[in-house]
Amino acid sequence: MTPFTPTQAKSKILVVDDKPENLHLLSDALNCEEYDVKCVINGEMALMVAKSVTPDLILLDVIMPGLDGYQVCEKLKADEKTKDITVIFLSANNDSVDRIKALNVGGADYINKPFQINEVLLRIKNQLQLKAAQKEVLKLNTELEHRIHERTAQLEVANKELKFEIKEREEISKLLKNSEEKLESILNSLEEVVWSADIATSNLIFLNPAATKVYGRSVEELLENPDLRLESIHPEDRDRVELSLASSLNHSNDIEYRIVRPNGEIRWVWERSRLIQDKDGALDRRDGIICDITERKKVEQELSYDAKHDSLTNLPNRAAFIEKVEQTLKYCQKHPEHLFAVLFIDLDRFKIINDSLGHLIGDELLIYVAKVLTNCSRSGDFVARLGGDEFTILLGQIDSIEDANAIAERIQIQLKTPFNLQGHTVFTSASIGIVIADNQYQDSAHVLRDADIAMYRAKSDGKARHEVFDEKMYAETRELLEIENDLRNAILHKELLLFYQPIVSLDTDTLYGFEALLRWNHPTKGLIYPDKFIHIAEETGLIQHIGRWVIETACRQLRIWQVQYPGAANLKMGVNVASQQMKDQKFLSILDRTLEQTGLSGKSLHLEITESTLMDYEPETISLFNKIRHRGIQINIDDFGTGYSSLQYLNRFPISTLKIDRSFTKGMLQDKENFEIIKTIIALARTLKIEVVAEGVENVRQLQILKKLNCKFGQGYLFSPAVECNSAESLINFNI
Repeated sequence: MTPFTPTQAKSKILVVDDKPENLHLLSDALNCEEYDVKCVINGEMALMVAKSVTPDLILLDVIMPGLDGYQVCEKLKADEKTKDITVIFLSANNDSVDRIKALNVGGADYINKPFQINEVLLRIKNQLQLKAAQKEVLKLNTELEHRIHERTAQLEVANKELKFEIKEREEISKLLKNSEEKLESILNSLEEVVWSADIATSNLIFLNPAATKVYGRSVEELLENPDLRLESIHPEDRDRVELSLASSLNHSNDIEYRIVRPNGEIRWVWERSRLIQDKDGALDRRDGIICDITERKKVEQELSYDAKHDSLTNLPNRAAFIEKVEQTLKYCQKHPEHLFAVLFIDLDRFKIINDSLGHLIGDELLIYVAKVLTNCSRSGDFVARLGGDEFTILLGQIDSIEDANAIAERIQIQLKTPFNLQGHTVFTSASIGIVIADNQYQDSAHVLRDADIAMYRAKSDGKARHEVFDEKMYAETRELLEIENDLRNAILHKELLLFYQPIVSLDTDTLYGFEALLRWNHPTKGLIYPDKFIHIAEETGLIQHIGRWVIETACRQLRIWQVQYPGAANLKMGVNVASQQMKDQKFLSILDRTLEQTGLSGKSLHLEITESTLMDYEPETISLFNKIRHRGIQINIDDFGTGYSSLQYLNRFPISTLKIDRSFTKGMLQDKENFEIIKTIIALARTLKIEVVAEGVENVRQLQILKKLNCKFGQGYLFSPAVECNSAESLINFNI
């Protein structure tokens, strides 16, 4: 008898790949094999074609624009019309995770790119053979049942034509024999084990040759000994398999388990079986199929390890650490007296080392630190790398906080020792946050959060140290987060506004201009001053948006006053600019656009910066400052004399005005040193042809001394506090 060959009927194959070269290569090869081939370039087209022509097999690329291969496969399997189409994935990603994902969404096979065309053809052939075999079995059974029913009916009504009936029966017998031979040929060619067992005795009725490859025993041996197949199941899995079979009466059964070959080798198998009833509806036998999935299980184990370990340091990763903390928390719920700790370690200056010496040195540093942390920990502790330069240690059991402090101190001591990496002497340290935990914690995320908060406190307090978490830290962090969230809403809901504090010419006692001062009209907390939120805006990047708004609003307001009050044409507007704004490559274009849109002359605008801007960005800033001055805009140094000794920079930058910090003005009457500082600043400014504004002028005596020292401008409560727009207009009316 000729074995069944699936290619006797021309199989339809759909190739899905967004690379034309792959489509041409696969199409040519498949056409040469006399397949009916259709090609599409994306997932959406694949779904349309699959529904219209229903191919026998789809070669499906994983990574495509639009729907990726996994999404396409899921949609195919969810559709009744296309769910039985065989899908073979093609992917350039050799990651084991992708292989498992392909199988999980319903893929039959997974081929790596670049592929060997012979391998592709062979895998297609195998899948089509398996599918054809399944289809042929169904077809033959249907055909046989139909013929038997037909012939039986004919025999009942044609009893007199006995000779003809006998002849027909002979033909049917011949067909049955041919079908059995064809079915046996198909079953014998399969790599999967196909079996059938009597429901009453559990004795095997049929077993194909593939059983020898899986069980390591001959078919005859397995058929002769009814108990051998069950005895071959791994002792740890045997009860589970028996229970599964017993609980699946009248249902199909899927299960994975291990078998032990005679040589001791263990193989994983997947088995599906179902109960078959006789014509009277009584249970007759159980039919099943068994696949060897040992290789798949190895891949899953490797994936499981990789999914929970860091590939660089080989330490457990974030997922594994969180799982370990969750286990510890569950233990704490059962043992309330249990105490454990988590150390959150972040390397100091790692980015500098990584950027200056290269990522290879950075990786070696991380490997070294991983060894240090492991060596400093106890045998039962759990060391993990969360990612980047962040590590954690779970102290599964401690007696007191001193146990955690001791390990943190041990780590700090070890990291103080310089070490050599590829000829480079590298120094590092760590900021460590510690949280002491018990059954009060319910969630691992909260444990990590609190350890992280303590770590940031250690880093902000000077680095190379450790801090133990307390509730006050959390409250402060939450307050900062609330301010950040409220500040974002404030921008959206236009809660920010400008106040204007007048700057007075001390020579003429007339209004010289204003400094625009930012305020936040919080819906529940009232008016908030910048010292409560500007640092958060700078840390979160919101300062760029806020800064642009301040410049645009202040310039627009001054231009309105200049138009409304002709005598205000020469008034100036001072606007504070953060260093982050100066870094923005679009800063000049923002200034140009603002002046153009508002119609304000650049000569009316003063930008007020801090001394730190000069210190931090000297080379880059000189060019920027010159471009700003070319536009007529003046640059003022705000709060001059506090925190930095930047006098040496003044002759290098195009500075127009120095604003003496209010602390010096406030103390000038009581503290001779403050008086001398103001006197020196004014004298230096005169030499450099720079104007001076004294901030914080609050009484007449201060004003008189400043005038004697030839200070040109003053600003402070003596003249007016910062006021809203309407009040500022009143000041303009009064002074013009």
